[in-house]
Amino acid sequence: EDIVGEKAGSVIILNAGDALHGTNIVNLFEGTPMVEALEAIGVDAMAIGNHEFNYGQSVLLKRAEEAKFTFLSANTIQADSRRVLFPGALILSVGGKRIGIFGLTPIDTPTVTHPKNVEGLEFLDPIRVSSWMVPYLRNQEKVDLVIGLTHIGYDDDRLLASKVPGIDIIVGGHSHTKLDKPEMVASTIIVQSGEHAQALGSLEVSYENGKVTDYAGALIPCGPEVVEDSRIGEIIRTYNKELEAKLSEVIGEAATVLDGERANVRTRETNLGNLVADVMREAGAADIGLTNGGGLRASIGEGLITVGDVFTVLPFDNTLVVLEVAGADIRAALERSVSEYPNQLGAFLQVSGLSFEFDPAKAPGERVVSVLVDNKPLDEKKIYTVATNDFVAAGGDGYDMLKDCKVIFSSGEMLRDVFVRYIEQLDKVSPGIEGRIVAK
Repeated sequence: EDIVGEKAGSVIILNAGDALHGTNIVNLFEGTPMVEALEAIGVDAMAIGNHEFNYGQSVLLKRAEEAKFTFLSANTIQADSRRVLFPGALILSVGGKRIGIFGLTPIDTPTVTHPKNVEGLEFLDPIRVSSWMVPYLRNQEKVDLVIGLTHIGYDDDRLLASKVPGIDIIVGGHSHTKLDKPEMVASTIIVQSGEHAQALGSLEVSYENGKVTDYAGALIPCGPEVVEDSRIGEIIRTYNKELEAKLSEVIGEAATVLDGERANVRTRETNLGNLVADVMREAGAADIGLTNGGGLRASIGEGLITVGDVFTVLPFDNTLVVLEVAGADIRAALERSVSEYPNQLGAFLQVSGLSFEFDPAKAPGERVVSVLVDNKPLDEKKIYTVATNDFVAAGGDGYDMLKDCKVIFSSGEMLRDVFVRYIEQLDKVSPGIEGRIVAK
């Protein structure tokens, strides 16, 4: 299925995906502000990245329907009907030439968004799909130029270019690779502009008889020196006003003070630490939940809880990650957690699904006396699933023993958004201190 359109002038504006999720202003309005901003920029097409699914399929389909540009994915299909969920290609008539643009979504989308968000979908091998998509565009649709708008990452873009002939240009995303100049692989030009709108990629091509004869490209920095576009500024101001109202929305109630005091979350078990670790463990369907005390920045008073309260407690752009971790590495992580005790330490872990006792009189690295997981002694050889935040999972705060562990789930969803949803479901929370962390 493809869409055909006309375009004045000779400039095509493309977005390689993962645009509809990220900052508070975008997340709290489920991608709508970004769709409006991309429309104001004049985007013609966007590849569907893994994070486009973060609000679920129905929201994504709604955004696609509302947008004045085309959402593309040739390799996302409904498992039962074998039909594509979105148009696979956009054919644009530009300056009297037919340009065929096809979109690709990463095959690992089911592990990098919540599985519920992609229920009933199948993500086909991008190379296999491209191997029939490119000849179709060239032979049946008679396009003059073929562009792959991909969200599969730099390495896979290079592989695609080497395996599938006939793609003139690949505009890539997913791996956040900053290519200062276009690269040529086989006879395909590959461009990618990094991440977070730090640069705009510019590529000029000349072509005759269906072949690129010349090209030049560069990255245009998009720092604070870029003058604000009045339309984009207006979109941001409008949603910022609405954001303030959204942050004051009541989502539930605390039956007791939720203790997030700096000195407490960095030295001992607290009820807020328990609640956050529990939410992570449950959201990730993991055996254990671990979160660093330094990531909890405030308490929540007894009474009504607002969205803003949660954002104050969890101000960092941390996301939920689930790892497979050997028991020996869990013990090592707990040793790191209590290594500075009784001094405050941002790395001090609040825990869920396990309890442990430590002896402060012993040398750091040898303090953990006993560990119970689900009320059974920790098995150092066993592999457990551990839900934590992306900072700790990447080895932040000295958690080197976790950084090479296998990631089995990484939704890209902000921890604070997960926490808000959990409070909304529970309505009233009353966590306590349960002896999860005991100093001997």
